[in-house]
Order: sequence, then C-alpha cells, then structure tokens
Amino acid sequence: MKRQMNFLSDMRGFSTTFDVLIFLVLISIAAVILLPTITGNIQIRSVIDSKSQSESTRTLTTILNGRVDEFEYTIAGEQLDTIAGPLNDSSVYMAGKKLILGRELKHKVFSDLAAEDAAAQWVIYHNGQRIQLNILLTNYTSSLDNAMKEYLDRQLGDRYSYNLTVVWRPIVNAPLGSDIRIGEQVPDSAFVETAYITMPYKTDFSRERVKMIVNESFNTTFGNISSTFAYLKTDASNRTQIEAEISQEIFDSINSTIDEAVVILMDETLVPVIDEAQDAVAGQINNLLPEGGNGLIGRINETIMTILDEEGIFVNGSLSDTLKSYLKDTAKQDTRTISDREIRSLVTELADMYVNDVMTLEDVNDNIITEVFSRVQINRAEVTLSIWERRS
Repeated sequence: MKRQMNFLSDMRGFSTTFDVLIFLVLISIAAVILLPTITGNIQIRSVIDSKSQSESTRTLTTILNGRVDEFEYTIAGEQLDTIAGPLNDSSVYMAGKKLILGRELKHKVFSDLAAEDAAAQWVIYHNGQRIQLNILLTNYTSSLDNAMKEYLDRQLGDRYSYNLTVVWRPIVNAPLGSDIRIGEQVPDSAFVETAYITMPYKTDFSRERVKMIVNESFNTTFGNISSTFAYLKTDASNRTQIEAEISQEIFDSINSTIDEAVVILMDETLVPVIDEAQDAVAGQINNLLPEGGNGLIGRINETIMTILDEEGIFVNGSLSDTLKSYLKDTAKQDTRTISDREIRSLVTELADMYVNDVMTLEDVNDNIITEVFSRVQINRAEVTLSIWERRS
C-alpha cells in the first residue's frame, strides 16, 4: 500500500505529457493563424493572374472588333516631305499634299486596318535587314501605329504595359511578308493572346490545288503515295529506302507548292499593290513637284534595286522577276534545312501507323497534304497581344 502511494505522488510523467500537449496546441494555433495568410496570398495571386489573362483576352477581342472613326494617311507622304525640303512647312504644300494624295478612311475596324497595312508593306528580311519594297505607303504604317498606340493606352491605362504584334508570312520560310510592332519588349511574365486576321487578298491557292500538286509530284520507285505505303506491308526489308523516297517526294511537293505560291503571290498581290501606289503618285503629284511623279517613281525603284544588290540579292531583269527567283530559292533552301528532320520523323510515324493498321491510306494522304499545305499562309496574318503589370 505504501509502495502504491509513492507511485501516485510522483507527478513527473504527467508534467511531461502536459508539456507535449501544450506544445502541440501552440503549433495548431500558429497554423490556424498563419494558414489563411499563406493560402490567401496564393489565392490573391491566382485572382490577379486570372484577371490579367482575362484582361488580355478582352483587350485583344476589343481591338480586333473596335472601330476607328477617322483614319488618315498620305501616299508617298514621307518621300514627298524629303524632296520638298524647306517647303514642308508651307501651308500651300501641306494642303496640296493632303488634297491630292491624302486618304481618309471612316468607321474601319482595327483588324481590317492592320490587315491592309500588312498587305501593303511588302518587306524583304535579309541578313538582319528589313527592306520595305512598297515605301510609298510607309505613312500608312506610321499613322496606324499612332492610332493603335492611342487606343491601347486608353484601354489599358496606367496599370498594364503591352506589346501588340501583327506578323504576315505568306510562305513559311520565305523571307517575305510584313510586320506591325507596337509597345515594349515582352517579359517572360507577360500574358499572351493570339488570333488570326484575314488578309484583304483573294488568291486562288486552295488546299485542293495543293492536293493536285502532291498527286502530280509524288512518284517514287514504288509508285504514288498509295502504292508506296502499301509496299511497306509486303516488304519491310526495304523500309529505310522507302521512307527516304517518301521524304524526298514530300520535299518535291513542297518545292512545287512554293514555286506556284510565289508566282501567284507576286502576280496577284505584290505587283498590283505597288503598281497601284506608283500610278497614284505618278498621276497626281505633277502640281506638287517640278519634275513630276515619274521622276520620283524612277528613283524609288532604282533605290530598291540598289538595296537588293547591296544585300547580295542578285538583280536580274525586273524587280518582280528578281524577287520571284530569290524567294523561290531561299524558301526551298530554308525549308530543307529547317524541316528535314521534322519531315523524316513524320514519314516514320506515318509508316508505323499504317503498317500497324492504325491509319488508312486515306489518312496518310490527308496528313501529307496537310503538311505541304501548311507551308503557305497567304490569306491570314497572326496577331499577338502581350500585357503585363507595370512596376510601381
């Protein structure tokens, strides 16, 4: 009995237990206090990110569908100002330039203005240089830049920085197209939205035409696409050779597509656009310049040819013929260099899927035509809007 009483009077074990319980309670209380703060910061950050992404989506949609009440530009405005020299400040000259070569557009949608500007520029990208062929419409670009910057500043206010880019590359890997770039350099933290706008060209270069090109170009040792792939199932020992021939025929189809696309692009779009601008200048500025418009056009064309020659682009014949030859050769070379491994991998994948009955011959044909057709994007341009919060 005495031994039992001594045991009950020793409270050290209970004291240690209470210390542990109190310690756990303190940790729980700290967690309860800190948890809302920790999760709250994540939630707030998530809300901010979601709002910023939503803002970029909304703004891009608004820009593409927004209307400009009045938009003005002058054909050959910058070139005329350079030639006029001290007469630039003359009210008579300014009024005459606006009256004769000024253009005013009303209630145009921003996406239409951007597409028309992209369609009118015609830029050659060579050795890091940007050579605009249709320099008679540089004033259109500068006027559009100002209008879109003003609109973006009004939409986004002081909270967001932005960058708006419109890029048109009618033939993939060909150094020809146009670009509009407004805003600051884009950081990694920016929210990015991309859309496509339709170009104001009506070129007859459809998927059906590409299908015809592929069928006409495809001729391996084993026949057309269908017979070549069918042969894979009967003789797997020749697979390496068969895949190499298929890859080559796809490149041949791409080359034929590029040749036709370049001719159509030049004859139906570039040449008429530049000729129209030059005709407008030559026929209407005789009252502004003593030598008349033809002298200015001659100097502009000579300047372009000189620039191309200095950049190593062999000038042979007319500007149109020179560009056709240059674009065809460059696009083919770049396509082969950039896409060789990609196309070989595609062929191996198609062969695997067909041999294993995952794909039909019709599916194989469709995939090859899609691959070739993807090299031409004459009728659309890509618009990208990036926004990010300004640093305080």
